[in-house]
Amino acid sequence: MKHERLKISKIVEELMNYFFYMGATEFNFNVQETEEHFRIYCQSNYKENSLKKLEKLVKLLHCTKHEELEEYYWTLTGDCDVANELSLVGMMIDEATVRYGEGEDVEITLYRYKVNKSK
Repeated sequence: MKHERLKISKIVEELMNYFFYMGATEFNFNVQETEEHFRIYCQSNYKENSLKKLEKLVKLLHCTKHEELEEYYWTLTGDCDVANELSLVGMMIDEATVRYGEGEDVEITLYRYKVNKSK
């Protein structure tokens, strides 16, 4: 597929925008590329009253990947301050893990495989 690294940067951008939307004041991203996949790890804080937004994030990231649509739709991500673009992120990734507890920290790990792999 074309533009793999650009797609990864768009995914990171959308996550960053959403964390700002959730009231985050601190976040860290780590992107790793291997022969098999890209791994995006993010750790962030969020405001206590943003739990519903966090639950929405989890739901959107776990939507089904749609490779046939992503070549067109990945360019549509933008600077909107709502979650609509996160559904596009969910369609572009193969695997998502989101961990959060009673505190105000969240950890997200996303995988985008270079070769189509089944879940």
